[in-house]
Amino acid sequence: MQVLLFSHDVAYATAAVAAGVERVVVDWEWRGKHARQAGRDTQVNRGTLADLQAMRAAVGDRVICRINNTPSVRVAECRLALEHGASEIWLPMVRDAAAIEDCLAVVDGRARLGIMVETREAMRMGRELAQWPLSRAYIGLHDYRIDSGAGDDPRALFRPLVDGTIDRFRDDYPGAIAFAGVTPPEGGAPIPQRLLLAAMARVRCAFGVARRGFLSDVPMPAIAAALDAIAAEAARMASRAPAEIVADHAALAAMLAIDDSHEPVRMESACAC
Repeated sequence: MQVLLFSHDVAYATAAVAAGVERVVVDWEWRGKHARQAGRDTQVNRGTLADLQAMRAAVGDRVICRINNTPSVRVAECRLALEHGASEIWLPMVRDAAAIEDCLAVVDGRARLGIMVETREAMRMGRELAQWPLSRAYIGLHDYRIDSGAGDDPRALFRPLVDGTIDRFRDDYPGAIAFAGVTPPEGGAPIPQRLLLAAMARVRCAFGVARRGFLSDVPMPAIAAALDAIAAEAARMASRAPAEIVADHAALAAMLAIDDSHEPVRMESACAC
């Protein structure tokens, strides 16, 4: 399973790519986030053009840039990111086709475009998204919890993994999907990493995004070993028997205190991430 990392720390990112991290995300998105995420345990980055340039110099074409999806700036930021070395653009807070079409017109085959699925509208756009040449769809659980009005219960963050939300999106969208939270298998809070990797395998995640605390959890000398452990556990999850998939899904639902008996586990989702 590919692991992606949000980081503006050039030294750490360089070591991470050398150890096997697939891509590094420079994060320009900040407009409106403080208000949108007020009172939530989230992190708002304010990446700069200098961050992108430095990361491009360090890791080459493995750099992604997440831009702001504000009508007045998204096209300009998409152009700027392309001009300064981003090989992939991520468009957050998608609600309609117009924003995607704006950025695809700018990218015009010179780079890849991925989107963030963080709103109720985007979660319902799976079939429409499948018609565009998108690199990936990254499901942002924090903003989706806010947008869907799921409340402040920390468990609500992970409920789309067991209440059928992500299963329905996967049914409609055959491209690469993922959500965040990847860390060494022995870690993870409030959800044990093993159960999170089990959920990723079940819905056929093509990649995973390292959790916010990855940089503090995994010092530079330990990155390669951590990635090896994640890959081994992801492979084990992908080879589970059907009964194990059901048991792991039930354990996650129980931890989240959700009765998902109305949403049967999809056995066809048990292939490798």
